[in-house]
Amino acid sequence: MAQYFALDVGVSHVEWGIVDDQMRMLERGSRPGTHKDADALVQTLAALVAPHAGEVSCVCVSVPGTVDVDDCQGTVVGGGRLDYLDGVDLGAELSLACGLPVSVENNGKAYALGEYAAGALRGSRVGVVIAIGSGIGGGIVVDGRVLRGAHSFAGEFSFVRHTPILGETRSRDAMAGLCSWQGLRRSILAAKGLEDDESIDGVQLFEWVNADDDAALRGLHEYAKDLCTWIFNLQCIVDPDVIVIGGGISVQPALLEVLHISMRSMMADLQLPQVPKPNIVLSELGPDARLIGAVYASLHR
Repeated sequence: MAQYFALDVGVSHVEWGIVDDQMRMLERGSRPGTHKDADALVQTLAALVAPHAGEVSCVCVSVPGTVDVDDCQGTVVGGGRLDYLDGVDLGAELSLACGLPVSVENNGKAYALGEYAAGALRGSRVGVVIAIGSGIGGGIVVDGRVLRGAHSFAGEFSFVRHTPILGETRSRDAMAGLCSWQGLRRSILAAKGLEDDESIDGVQLFEWVNADDDAALRGLHEYAKDLCTWIFNLQCIVDPDVIVIGGGISVQPALLEVLHISMRSMMADLQLPQVPKPNIVLSELGPDARLIGAVYASLHR
């Protein structure tokens, strides 16, 4: 049984896991910490791999930023909030540091592939993952392969914008900003008459929601309208049979309930029966999706 060491690089944490060739998670862990530059990150990743180097045949990395599927150096373009990774040959540098082959995949595409391999996209022909965090990550899987586009940029939902629909006037706003985790926080706090406060976390927001706080529920419904507008556009463009909501927000059943309510209302208002109603579900794998997906991507390039 082949085993692979998977790494998911985030802003404040590095998640790791050992995944077998059946896409089963055998072991997992997490290391908190931020890194000032790419060299420091590579050192951290190599140190995580070292105790398991004799057990695994490859290191598979999920990272923010665009990675060309044909680039054997694993060069990161952009890097999202980890902008120090822009232009770094992460695959080559980590391979040199740990002495193992390394593959690198965009974290949104890895999330989608993980859900396809072992989660909520299993059996789907066309599936989409929308991972809600500080931005919007995601990926599109068609017949078991992630859609990359001409420049390996397909699925970069953080850059999606929208035009007015049903009286919407915020045509200059990035939909990713409205639909991100910060957008949810701003929407709920505004409904409660409070200033935006970064110290308010998801636990507090959904404590209000689950306690049937009227203002918090209004804010959640406003957020859901924005997200459903975005999902509707994706349905028209990609026509997936499943749309998975991922990220830390996916552990909240209240979100899915409100999304279904909002989508039913939108579809009724639009009166476009030829548009299939989006099938929205929550992630099954959570943070494991990026780890499993990074391995799946390495094996199916």
